[in-house]
Amino acid sequence: MGETFIAPEKIQERGLEMLKFVDEVCRRENLTYWLSGGTLLGAVRHKGFIPWDDDVDLMMPRPDYEKLVAAAERLSTERYILAHPRLQDDYAMSWMRVYDLGTQVRLSKVISLGPGNLFVDIFPVDALPTNKLLSDLHFRRARLRYILLKSSRRTGVWPNERLKLLKKILTRITHLVPSNRYARRLDRFCNRGDFNKARYAGCCVITHYGNRERMPKSIYESTVRLPFCDGKFPAPVGWDTYLRNLYGDYMQLPPENQRVSQHYLRATIIDGEGE
Repeated sequence: MGETFIAPEKIQERGLEMLKFVDEVCRRENLTYWLSGGTLLGAVRHKGFIPWDDDVDLMMPRPDYEKLVAAAERLSTERYILAHPRLQDDYAMSWMRVYDLGTQVRLSKVISLGPGNLFVDIFPVDALPTNKLLSDLHFRRARLRYILLKSSRRTGVWPNERLKLLKKILTRITHLVPSNRYARRLDRFCNRGDFNKARYAGCCVITHYGNRERMPKSIYESTVRLPFCDGKFPAPVGWDTYLRNLYGDYMQLPPENQRVSQHYLRATIIDGEGE
């Protein structure tokens, strides 16, 4: 079995296969999910993957997400495993991932990304406070929990990182507690509101965009299917509002020096067929 650098197009092929698996599972289980983040942006702007992107991001309303978590062990296959911090003690993300056991990857990262397989992220969309100031506070509290989780997964720091000494100290402290515990705490914190009664909703188990994730829940009230590669996949009816909140003028391409992959830039892959 030879080890070779894998091109982004090959990773995208694997990602599309995993997306089709999730789509088939959600159709069969009558669960709602949507393309999210850069994957939704790719669907709208490129009718497929952003050319330099290398992963698949999905989201689900919290009630459907909880049903998927409850059925994860039953729905996992010999090829695809559904992972969540409440299901696997050694899993340390605060959201669900689908792992492709037919792949192995190595990444030159100082923060552990979990099992060495290609993956699809599935994020819950949670109820958020109606009051904007309370929502700001909610995201700040989620951000603090996410920093602790991220620090607990650190294996080092980059040479040019800012606040290296502080990060080293925080890493030593957070390593006293298993990373999985931080992940479950963040998931539990975000799952406090009633999604069905909320006026605003958004993803807060990962805090890259902060309060820009806070949007009227009406944008999630129905689903449209958008072209993506060789198929059509679901997006929230308010996809334009969603993308504008996160990216501003999302049809404008970024500068060429920013058109790089984020996850597997330093990855190699060992092809396998899965056990």
